[in-house]
Amino acid sequence: MLKNIIIVSDFAYVNGGAAKVAISSAIGLSKLEYKVTLFSAVGPIDNNLQKSNVNVICLGQSDILTDSNRLRAVVQGIWNQRAKHEFSRLLSQLNPDETIIHFHTWIKALSSSLFGVTPNMKFRIVVTLHDYFTFCPNGGLFNYQTVRICEKKALSVNCLLCNCDARSYPQKIWRYIRQVVQRHTFAKNKQISFIFISNLNREVSYPYLKDISNKWYFVQNPIEINMQQPVNIWNNNKYLFVARLSSEKGLDLFCEAIRDLHLKGCVLGDGYLKDEMQKKYHEIEFKGWVTGKEKDEIIRSGRALIFPSLWYEGAPLTVVEMKSYGIPCIVPDKCSASEEVVEGRTGFIFKSGDLESLKQAIIRCESTNLMKIQENILNTFVVDKYTLEKHCQSLIDVYNDILGKS
Repeated sequence: MLKNIIIVSDFAYVNGGAAKVAISSAIGLSKLEYKVTLFSAVGPIDNNLQKSNVNVICLGQSDILTDSNRLRAVVQGIWNQRAKHEFSRLLSQLNPDETIIHFHTWIKALSSSLFGVTPNMKFRIVVTLHDYFTFCPNGGLFNYQTVRICEKKALSVNCLLCNCDARSYPQKIWRYIRQVVQRHTFAKNKQISFIFISNLNREVSYPYLKDISNKWYFVQNPIEINMQQPVNIWNNNKYLFVARLSSEKGLDLFCEAIRDLHLKGCVLGDGYLKDEMQKKYHEIEFKGWVTGKEKDEIIRSGRALIFPSLWYEGAPLTVVEMKSYGIPCIVPDKCSASEEVVEGRTGFIFKSGDLESLKQAIIRCESTNLMKIQENILNTFVVDKYTLEKHCQSLIDVYNDILGKS
């Protein structure tokens, strides 16, 4: 019988979609009267976690990207010995037949050393595939030098020889070594399952992971959706971009299309590209990272969302959030966001990475009856599908199935 749930997350606070899902689910599961522990490396601890019944273990370490001690970061990123020791101590107090260990993120601080603990102790684990770090050195099957989806087989010789890293080739070599170590620790785990979050997510991951496990489950990520009145999009003229400002998100594509078509654009998000893009595209608004009422007000000024992500995005939460407002989305075909859109009925699909195709999709949006588009969106939008309660119940079903199969 399931009693204990261990949630593994690099961060004990929300700094992105994966951490948000991990923390939200930990809180939600604890309300179902399970003993939930969130095991993390980097603080501070989220306020909502502190107010919950979740037992939080935070090691107080730095993530490897921001750690000023670069030698420590290099070693920790491959094998975090302290995390392994503390994880082993935690698990030694638990019964494997009553416990599920759910991995969300570990690459940025905790490392794959945790997977070295579980086999000998016979714990069953499940991994949510938020990204592709389970098999790809840079986590995205994306070449940051060419700014295109990578067609090379992850961890092949061609992969090793390819400089696809956003920073440098030595960084790529280090990531490759880290991945080899991880693959070795993965191979020792005979009771591992995977949760995929979209059809594309599974399609891309399965060839690499099928030999590790045949236990695959779909669980819809929980999403904070609009419960108020939909947006009067036909009265708006502003196209929105909502994402992290990094090269794989396609910000340059968005800005160029908006400028070429002489339309109004607004960018919500932060990242290393912000200053550069703000100078290059001065006619576009850059709002930075916004939340709460300010974010809601900006969204309500939008005509449509353009989501030009260039990589195999697993399950972008933003697209569903916009649909709850009745806002149509313009999305690429090689991204799971396209699974949320019916061309010409609830949104528009363009060829991934293709500027002319994106501009044509925007033109179709401009010439379409947006009132009818919104009606189609709202008539097909199922609110209950995305609730935290639904998500947590799905997780419990998965956990019980895993425990019951062993």
